[in-house]
Amino acid sequence: MEPRQPDDESHGDTAVLAGQIFDTFRERLEAENSVLMQSPDTVRQLRRQVASIVTEVLGRSDPPATPDSPEEVADDLGEPVAETPLAVQIGASRALRGVHPVESLRAASALFDAALPVLVGPGGRPDGTDPLVLSAALHRAVMDRVALASLAYVSFLMEKLQASRQEECRRIARELHDRVGHGMGLALQHLDLHRLYAAQDPDRAEVKLAAAVASLGEALRTVQQLSAELRRSVGADGIERALRAYLRANVPATVQATFQVTGDAKLLPSDVSEELYLILREAVRNALRHAAPTRITIDLEVTDLLVRATVVDDGRGFEPGNVAFSQGGGLPSMGERADLLRGQLDLHSRLGQGTRIGVQVPLRGERL
Repeated sequence: MEPRQPDDESHGDTAVLAGQIFDTFRERLEAENSVLMQSPDTVRQLRRQVASIVTEVLGRSDPPATPDSPEEVADDLGEPVAETPLAVQIGASRALRGVHPVESLRAASALFDAALPVLVGPGGRPDGTDPLVLSAALHRAVMDRVALASLAYVSFLMEKLQASRQEECRRIARELHDRVGHGMGLALQHLDLHRLYAAQDPDRAEVKLAAAVASLGEALRTVQQLSAELRRSVGADGIERALRAYLRANVPATVQATFQVTGDAKLLPSDVSEELYLILREAVRNALRHAAPTRITIDLEVTDLLVRATVVDDGRGFEPGNVAFSQGGGLPSMGERADLLRGQLDLHSRLGQGTRIGVQVPLRGERL
């Protein structure tokens, strides 16, 4: 199909056709309760995408000027978008909002159904153009954009996953420095004092030796815990078994830990199980290290549509606005992992009244 040279009239025709297609397309998405209709920014992106596709399919080199042209619209992060292909912007934007690529595929199907009758009709098809050729061009234009958006979506999530893993490495480094390193240093001080008192005050020297042994024992237990965490994953046994093993190995006898599961946790997808396990493990660790609780309750509920989990402790609590605690307590990492799952993390805490951390993850459909 030879492209026609753009002129004012052809731009006008394209704008009219794009408007007709978009109106039908929008009605279909609204009838399906598509998540893509929930954001004005996403609706504007879809309008621009329709105009771009119509322009390409009809062989016109320039899209019609609209208020939504790339040079006049910023993306979700407030950055100019003129240098970035629209499909790439859309993929990153939907990843940022937690919209799964399945929604983009459904939208692509709806767009094809809405566009084809208009483009092959008398007002859309250029003279002499085979409808099958036009249909193939439309299919290619739509799917090329879906592919670009999906790649952008995956790239965005991979960056988030890498950031989450880096945070886990930093946490382990802090544990080694703050607990193991401190314990070893304290043991060395006690041993130095033991040598000093050994000849003059044997009883006091014995106390220092016992303190050194205790410090070394605590450091060794910390190393063993970190080593076990690095080796342990959910694997084929499922999140319930992995979390119960963690509780047995790490919750002291002075703390009552209760873990209740509703539904079949083994049906969870592996990626959901792994990330959710890390979120719940971090929540329990935070309670043990910072809250001095006497009771920790973990509830896990699995349904066909979502998985919901809560970790509640009766410890000292904290003010959620305490930035220092939030950063040191692993909350950013937990939030990142929830985002990776298109889920939602909620935190409720008050001084002296304990803490409740909840996470919900959809197992199908849109972000919560």
